[in-house]
Amino acid sequence: MFFGVFFFGLAALIMIPYTLDYASRGDTLQVFYGIVGGLVGVSFCAILVPNLRVRRKELPRGITAGYDTGDGPGLRIVFALTRKLIVILWLVVGVAFLVLRGLLFATHLSKTDDSGRSAINVGGLIIVICALALAVVMISYLALGKNRRGSVIMTPGGITLALGSAVRTIAWDEIGAVYAVLISNSRAVRINPAPDSRIRVKIGRNLIDYLQRGYYEQNMDLHAGVLGIDPALLLYLVRFYRQHPDARQELATKAVVNRMRSGELLVER
Repeated sequence: MFFGVFFFGLAALIMIPYTLDYASRGDTLQVFYGIVGGLVGVSFCAILVPNLRVRRKELPRGITAGYDTGDGPGLRIVFALTRKLIVILWLVVGVAFLVLRGLLFATHLSKTDDSGRSAINVGGLIIVICALALAVVMISYLALGKNRRGSVIMTPGGITLALGSAVRTIAWDEIGAVYAVLISNSRAVRINPAPDSRIRVKIGRNLIDYLQRGYYEQNMDLHAGVLGIDPALLLYLVRFYRQHPDARQELATKAVVNRMRSGELLVER
């Protein structure tokens, strides 16, 4: 995580003399490329920096006790909106960066007669086009998905994770394992179903969710960072209500928040 912040921060700094050098030469395309490249580095650092803070002393801002789910009240925790907006901004800036990189490849291709350099430029253009397509798919997934602001809902009946166009649900009695994992330097709580059970999945018309359906049926990952909750608190919260069926009715009231604040969630593994 720290290496990523250092690397992209350094890349952003390197773009400053790069941009100034081409500005003195009057090369407008390279100047814009340098500016946008610096913004890519800065925005990526903005994504990583919040993840450097792991432990949290407060409950998440987006927590609602007694939330009406349509099938009864439950505890709802929404994803941090600022984190999502920063990721979308980074992707948009990344698209601009790729477009400029593609224009540079095309410009170099038209100015060279060397077959080796031409092959490099053509290969670069192909990579840029593929990366652009992926970035556009990701932007549409984050900005236009059915569940534009993801959420986790815990009710006396089970847990629901809504993200993108997918909604995953599992009953408490169908949970086989709950444990902490590290996913791309992000701390999360992973829920696996019991051997004879599956996570129920509903997906919309989204390619990313469609391709991951099999994974969704076997894994429910609750990322503490995007939920704005302490990782240990989230882990013990899920474990407690999995192992205490008699206490699950608390999830329909403010009693669950009181238990979280008091720390009365310690259970045997």
